Amino acid sequence: MTTNKGQAALNDYTEELQKIVSCVARDVCFVYPNREGRQALAWSQGPVKLKRNDGGLLYIDISQEIDDPVPENKDAVSTREYIYSILDAEEKDLIGFHYHPDLDDDPVLYPHIHVYADADKRFSFFNLHKRHIPSGRVALEDVIEWLIIELEIKPLREDWKEILQGTREKFKQSRTWA
Repeated sequence: MTTNKGQAALNDYTEELQKIVSCVARDVCFVYPNREGRQALAWSQGPVKLKRNDGGLLYIDISQEIDDPVPENKDAVSTREYIYSILDAEEKDLIGFHYHPDLDDDPVLYPHIHVYADADKRFSFFNLHKRHIPSGRVALEDVIEWLIIELEIKPLREDWKEILQGTREKFKQSRTWA
């Protein structure tokens, strides 16, 4: 029986992402065809609810676009773009980790961060939400760990550190760009 390495790579990749998100939420990863030759990955029906240790809420909206490994039988997945948006309890943007070099209306060729602090009059003249602060590539594992440690999101798994460390190492070994 012939197996498609591309389908196995896609399945492995989505399993790893699901494992990462399971550290803070029970939402399910969906994969669907997007642009020609690409697959999009998203969670549930919108932003994922995160509970803080103090009972408060934040949300994370996670989206990725990858080259579809199935048609060419590739044994690895390659990320084409990602947008990880952290939202407050009212689902308003706080911070965004972005890489979207092919986006028509905002073609920024490097990974960057958006800070949405314009509601504070002291910072409004900077238009920070429109600025692209260089960041280097940001792994989803790093965002989830940052949420748990710095923003005090309550982890749903006791083994969250081990999960994130393991998936991060696997990511570092297989990534094709830094």
